[in-house]
Formats: sequence, C-alpha cells, structure tokens
Amino acid sequence: MKLLAGALLIGFASLASAQSSIVVGGGATLPASGYAGDTTTRLQGPLHSPATGQGTLLGEYAATQASTLSVSYCQTGSGGGKNILAGNQLTAFAVNADCVASPNPIGFGATSLGETLAQPHFVGSDSPLAATDLSNYAAGHTSGQPVQIPSVSGAIAIVFSKIAHNTATNVDEPLPALNLTEAQVCRVFSGNVKTWNDANLASAIPSGYTVSGPIKIVYRSDGSGTSFAFSNHLSKVCGSAVGTGGNGLATAFVTDQAFTTAASAYLTTYSSSDGASGNPGVITEMLKPANDGAIGYAETANALNAGVLFASVSTRAAPTVFIDPSTYGGTVLPVSVTYDKVISSVNGFGRPVLGNSGFTTQCIGIVNPEDYAEPTTGDYPIVAVSYLLANSAANGLDVDHVRGVLYSPYDPAVTPNVATIGEFTGLSFLSINGVTDPTQIQTKINGCVN
Repeated sequence: MKLLAGALLIGFASLASAQSSIVVGGGATLPASGYAGDTTTRLQGPLHSPATGQGTLLGEYAATQASTLSVSYCQTGSGGGKNILAGNQLTAFAVNADCVASPNPIGFGATSLGETLAQPHFVGSDSPLAATDLSNYAAGHTSGQPVQIPSVSGAIAIVFSKIAHNTATNVDEPLPALNLTEAQVCRVFSGNVKTWNDANLASAIPSGYTVSGPIKIVYRSDGSGTSFAFSNHLSKVCGSAVGTGGNGLATAFVTDQAFTTAASAYLTTYSSSDGASGNPGVITEMLKPANDGAIGYAETANALNAGVLFASVSTRAAPTVFIDPSTYGGTVLPVSVTYDKVISSVNGFGRPVLGNSGFTTQCIGIVNPEDYAEPTTGDYPIVAVSYLLANSAANGLDVDHVRGVLYSPYDPAVTPNVATIGEFTGLSFLSINGVTDPTQIQTKINGCVN
C-alpha cells in the first residue's frame, strides 16, 4: 500500500508538470450555453473558435491562445462541479470520470478527452461557496484554497407546457403564453395553486383560452445553482413581510441548492412533481407529452434553444409590467463583490447568511444573494449570479490558461466576439465594484491562481 501511495503521488506530480492541450472544466448548467454553446450534450467541446464554439465565451477564449489549445465544459450542475473541485469524494465525483447525462454526470470527462488530471482546471457554479464546500475542499487538499470570481448573470425562466382550448376556433392547442404575478409564482411553487383552473391563476391565462387539470411541478433533482438562485428569490419574495419584506404567501421556502430542501415544506402539497438533472433535463421533461400541465424553472437560454414556452413575470413594484426573460442580458449587470466570505447558514426566514471563510487572501469573491433576490431596477425579477472557480495551487504549466478562463468574462480580447451572452440570450456580463479597468481584475486573478 505504501508503494502504491508513493506511485500515485509520483504520478500526480508528473501530471502537474505536463501542459494540457485541453483546458478541462464543468459545473453549472445555467451559463453553459453562454460558455460553450449547444447544451444538448452534457460534454461540450473541445472548443476553439472558429472551428468549434464560435461566438461562445470558452471558444473565443481558446481562439486567443495557441491553435493547439481548446477548452471543454461538462454540465454536471453546480453541486457536482464544486464536489469535483473539492476532490474529497473521488469515487463519486472526479475530474477524469466520464461526463454522461444518466443519471448524473460525476466527472468532467478528462480521460475521454485524452487528458488525465490531478484536479480540474476550472469549475462553474451559480451556487456560491458555502462553509460545507470549504470543509470538503480542506478534506481533499493538503494546501491551497478555492478561488471564486463572479462571471455572468442569468435569467431563470418559469417554463410550462399546457394544452388549452381555444374558444374562438374550438380547437385544443398549446397555451401560447402565461403572465404570472409574483403572488402567482409563490402560490404555484408552494402548492397553494394545484390546478390550472384555480381562480388565483385565472388572470395569468390569455384571453380566449380555457384550461383545466392538475399542475405538475418539475424541479432540479441535482445540486443546482439554478435551484439556489430560484429559492433565493422565493424565500425573499414569498416570505414574511417582517422577515424578508415578502408578500407572506409562502413563508417556509429556504435558500438552498437542493430544491427538495428549499421547498421541503411544500413538496407533499403538489398535485404531482418530478425531478430532473440539469437545466437540459428539466427542458426534456417539459417536452414530454405525458407532462402536459407541467410548470418548472430553468435557465432561459435552455428554454429558448429547445423551443419550450416560458412565462413573463411581473415585478412587485408598481406599475405592474410583465417582463419576458428572453429580453435579459442587454446591459452589463453591476455587482458589489465582497471577499473572503462564504454562505455560512440560513436565518430563521430562510435567507442566506454570509460568514467569514477563514481566509484573508481576497481570492473568494461573492455577491451577497440578498442583492439579486429581487432586482429593483425594473429588470426581469428572477436571476442568478454565476461564478468561475479554480484551485489556488498546483496548476503547474496550465496556470496561465486557468487564469485566462477565469478572466475571460472581462477580457476585452474575448468578450466582443461572444454572441451567446448579451441581449436576448438570457445571460449578461458583469461589472465588479465599479471597476472600469479590467486589468485590475486580471491582476487579482493572477495573484490568486498559482
């Protein structure tokens, strides 16, 4: 056993000393269409624009590098991505394991791409680092720390599938639209509204259509940053007036990356429900004829690419305006980033609480979830902030490419060529703390990733 352990250490040391031809990453499914384009397969890439991934963030980053370099991205979900970064559950989550859709991806597919890695190059997550993630990371590493940089924001769509009766033509056809108030969102996802013909849902149905039958809730079954952001919105908007400034219609939502935890108080009240892995999995469920009557949540870009219908949602602030999530992304979203903090807990109202990470390196950047739980600018109200993560140490000869990927959402050599993030994509770029000189962000990343 000692000889085997020594051989493994020597092997990992040799891996770190060799430069990779493919920068291997994965994680969150919400930004995947922006990062790598087509989301119909879990493993995206290898990408190097213009041959592959033209107009995508990772494809255009690769285009700024040597022609022999490409980037891959596996859609594991945020929770799986963070577990692969932690490296403490190698039989369940490992960078070299296959990136396959069923039942859930447990690796980034490095071996299938011809790379054998000791650690991932980068990870995407819409669920920011929590205290438990740091504990997992410490268990999987003898040195270093995770690095976390905000990358993009995304609109979370309320997707639906419903056959309705057109009273003008006397024909049954897909319901063409749905206009939901925040109160109706709260009632549907708390199980207070269980049927399509509930009086509390009547105002959401377009004139000239009648609907009936049970509502089936489709949610993310995996550890999901989309679930984190959606429940961050629900716990804020549906919570008590005193505790969260909410409407008080569903006060038991908890912000969590597991929807079964976030909505544990309500799961048994649904007419029916179904869990699916990844945003693509939710979209697949919505397309099944057997799921007529389903309502779920997914990244807007996934719904757009698959032709799945989604609701317009109104903000609570007057006047009532129903906003289409596909219009999201036209402007850069300014965010305030705090360093050396993580999600430490949730309070008695289900709201996330920031606590000290134990590091003072300013290499873990986080946007307080309170800041985007309910945007006040009149934009689409249900949004997520996504992050790129990496290891601070042991990046070896790949260090410049790891730094480059984390910097790519701010890199003026990359972003002008990206068509998958921006207006009408459901994804937007960010500006951090009012910084106008992107080289300041590059300097911070370079100091954190070694």
